[in-house]
Amino acid sequence: MALDDFNTLYQLALSLALGLVIGIEREWRERDFDGERRPAGLRTFGLIGLSGGVSGLAGRQFEAMPAIGLAITILVMLVAYWRRSSSREFMGVTTIFAAFVAFACGVLCIMGTEVPAIAGAIVVAMILGAKDRMHGFVGHLDQKEIFAALQFLLIAGVALPLIPNERMGPYNAINPFEIWLMAVLISGLSFSGYIALRTLGARHGILGTAILGGFVSSTAVTVSLAHMARRQPELHNLLSVGIITASTIMFARVAAIAAIVHTPLLGRLAPPIACVIIISIICATFIARKTDGVSFEKPKIANPLDVAPAILFAGLLGIIMVSSRALEALFGPEGVYAISIASGLADVDAITLTLSRFAAEGLSVEVASIGILLAAVTNTFVKVALAAFAGGSSLRPAFLSLSAAIIAAGLSAVITM
Repeated sequence: MALDDFNTLYQLALSLALGLVIGIEREWRERDFDGERRPAGLRTFGLIGLSGGVSGLAGRQFEAMPAIGLAITILVMLVAYWRRSSSREFMGVTTIFAAFVAFACGVLCIMGTEVPAIAGAIVVAMILGAKDRMHGFVGHLDQKEIFAALQFLLIAGVALPLIPNERMGPYNAINPFEIWLMAVLISGLSFSGYIALRTLGARHGILGTAILGGFVSSTAVTVSLAHMARRQPELHNLLSVGIITASTIMFARVAAIAAIVHTPLLGRLAPPIACVIIISIICATFIARKTDGVSFEKPKIANPLDVAPAILFAGLLGIIMVSSRALEALFGPEGVYAISIASGLADVDAITLTLSRFAAEGLSVEVASIGILLAAVTNTFVKVALAAFAGGSSLRPAFLSLSAAIIAAGLSAVITM
């Protein structure tokens, strides 16, 4: 047998196999139907894949043959769909599109593009097989979350490519594309954390809720748990652990963002942040030992993907960029520290991203790392104040633990920087 003939047989066999891969899923999905009443299944899809291969082979002599074969396949599937609909039985439109893919994969095999064909058939089979999970996931979403996802696609897929990627403005400090890209990054991370929190729910305990919420907004978690402490004071120890955990996650998040943007910052930030994490874990463990399995309600965290907050974040980032450059030019390093403290009153991510970017462009790593740490410490003091105001004295363990962590971070910074 000639090598070309062997290769052709291999391609035809692969066309058949890929059709069977999709057909197995369709056969299993419609397993409750009997014999003739069963929609397209294993054999049908195997033949559709093989038909694609044969049509592609014939296309070497007659170029229009693959298109004709595809048209015939779709026509047959549409007739079957119409007949089943008229007899009040049902065959989903998904099956018709799956048949199209099976035929196309067969053609691709003959064209010598086996890898895309294999990938396409497997992906389609996985999508078909995940029907129940996908429908279940969507069924658990509410309108607010769907709209938020669409908003994210708008700011990431539509707005971002249209924004100029060049430096401009005072001190040549503003790059609109970088500002919006950072806003998209933070929004995407926040939305992912929100969906995870929404999906896992309260059954995994206050620790899991605090960890996931810490990636979304540690301040929001602090306020939510503090309000809960007023309503359920018997949970104060458990809620204190949650507040400490969320605040600790904030420090870890800051270190991760800084390391991603400019890796040398991690060497400066690691000792003080490690002290915060270690002290926080020790305090949280000590407090947690006073608690047992207690039921609690999940704190409600607002959807983080409204358009307005994303725009406000981008605006804040731009203001911080210009202010940092201006203060650095006018007052030297002390100006950066002032803007870091001011920014930390409301947000940590924006100043972390800004100073990390400036460090990558020439700002002293020492100045940038001290500024980032000042912002994180300031933000933690704000959370302590919020917890004291919203939760009262019952959350004293959280106040003392966070204060100890901040003091440890300060001492470590003095020693290492």
